[in-house]
Amino acid sequence: MKIYISADMEGVAGVVSWPEVELGSNSYTEAQRQMTREVAAICEAVQAAGATEVLVKDAHDSGRNLIISELPHDVDIHRAWSKHPYVMMMGLDRTFDACILTGYHDATYGNGNPLAHTMNASKYQWIKLNGVLMSEMMMNAYIAAYEGVPVIAVTGDAAICSRASQLMPNVKAIAVKQGEGGGCTTMHPDRAVEVIQAEVKEAMQLLKEDPEQFKLNLPECFVLEVCFTSHVDAYRAGYYTGVESIDAHAVKFKTEDFFELLKMFFFAC
Repeated sequence: MKIYISADMEGVAGVVSWPEVELGSNSYTEAQRQMTREVAAICEAVQAAGATEVLVKDAHDSGRNLIISELPHDVDIHRAWSKHPYVMMMGLDRTFDACILTGYHDATYGNGNPLAHTMNASKYQWIKLNGVLMSEMMMNAYIAAYEGVPVIAVTGDAAICSRASQLMPNVKAIAVKQGEGGGCTTMHPDRAVEVIQAEVKEAMQLLKEDPEQFKLNLPECFVLEVCFTSHVDAYRAGYYTGVESIDAHAVKFKTEDFFELLKMFFFAC
């Protein structure tokens, strides 16, 4: 059994400020270690449940956050950025049996995390996919669905877990903290690791019993709307083939192929 893990940092237990997630900051080390501990707990849980191959994508900022020497020795890790449109899901393909998104956070224009954003914290006012605020979780869950790989668990703040449950009713949504304006109430880091490990083991058992319960069907058509902070970015995006202008700051793109949407977002936005 092959399992794919995409790991972000803003949604791990305890994290509440930008300096904590910025490589080189004095506040970074503790968040880095907690991210590593939560990922390690997931690796151990899926291996205990029968996974023979595990690929972890370090999917935060530089892509060089996980302390890889503290992960199980028989997992593979993708670090940095290959510049493929899959971005945070690089390396995922149809050979995987399941996917887990960990350390995830609320979407830009959301209020469930002091660090709520989608892909770029300053570039976008909001991003909508088929009329719904698009989070990194939504984008990556659809990438997994495009490859026919079910997402069985999502960990992070309560807001992104709620969005995950709305999109995928049977997913194990594991909230380790609750955002409250510019702050959050968080689980103790040790307890978060314990809860994540236990819940992922349950998700793996459910996967074995009925993989179809985690299936996410792709919409027949995708309408992506992007509102930029700067009108200059909207002007530039308007030159990508198929992009329509909504107003000075916003553009729209329609397609029936999700990979075409990813290419538009990657190259135009």
